[in-house]
Amino acid sequence: MMIIARRYGQLGNRLFLYAHLIAAARHYGVELRNPCFAEYAALFPSTRDDLWCRYATHLSGRSNDTGSGRAPSQTVRLGLMHGIQAMAKTMNAVGMRDYPAKVIRLRSGQECDLEGDQFRSAVESGRTLLLQGWLFRSPRLLQNHWSHIRDFFAVSADDQNAIGSTMQQARRASDVVVGVHIRRGDYAEFQGGRYYFDDRLYANWMRSVCDQLPGRTVQFLVCSHERLNPQHFAGLNITPGPGTALRDMYALAETDWMMGPPSTFTAWAAFVGRKPRVELQSCEQTVVVPNPFAEPAAA
Repeated sequence: MMIIARRYGQLGNRLFLYAHLIAAARHYGVELRNPCFAEYAALFPSTRDDLWCRYATHLSGRSNDTGSGRAPSQTVRLGLMHGIQAMAKTMNAVGMRDYPAKVIRLRSGQECDLEGDQFRSAVESGRTLLLQGWLFRSPRLLQNHWSHIRDFFAVSADDQNAIGSTMQQARRASDVVVGVHIRRGDYAEFQGGRYYFDDRLYANWMRSVCDQLPGRTVQFLVCSHERLNPQHFAGLNITPGPGTALRDMYALAETDWMMGPPSTFTAWAAFVGRKPRVELQSCEQTVVVPNPFAEPAAA
């Protein structure tokens, strides 16, 4: 089996690492466990009751119904996560990288090709793999197994109902729904505030979208973790996101296309919803409406 043995980042980062390794688990026919999904396990029906956050639905006679029907406490989840992380780190430090399990630990910025010879050899050795690193990647496998990944990370009925209600409101009397992710908070410091944009910039980008879609009613689904001043967005049709990180992310996945600063938050929404995404890279950027939405409206 493969075990993700170190946590990286917040929800979007965790989902992408998990998803790439789900794709690899399906490709090689092995089980995957992710105790390092501890903080987010309760968000998804597929992981809510399973301490190990297993993925084994692709294995003969196996299912992901491995829980007891009662969700483990967060204390127990975090204890397992920290224990697995410490064990893998210690094994790597003392040179025990191949016994009793094989540790694959990536340096910062180092990427591991999940279809490469080295990783394939490690899987085929039959040993349990303890994986520590962010860039375990295979874009091809990720796309090949998209439908299974999407199904595994389906949200609960309550969350979907809230998302559906928000999207129904957004689509009422509108021709195009554009998702807007306004992320600030930690972005004030990240890379020197490079992607920290004020309301004026977001509003200007949104108005430029409307200018490119004459004759169409554009509704903006705006998702942010902070309260926004509506005066800064005067004249724009805005529907607020459902209000939690998960619901906002999955509501963005149901828009026609979305824009926001570089973030795995919108990247995951675009991936799971298979929708276009425009990254806002700088204050000077011009937003161009992606095709086919930029085509003239029918007469």
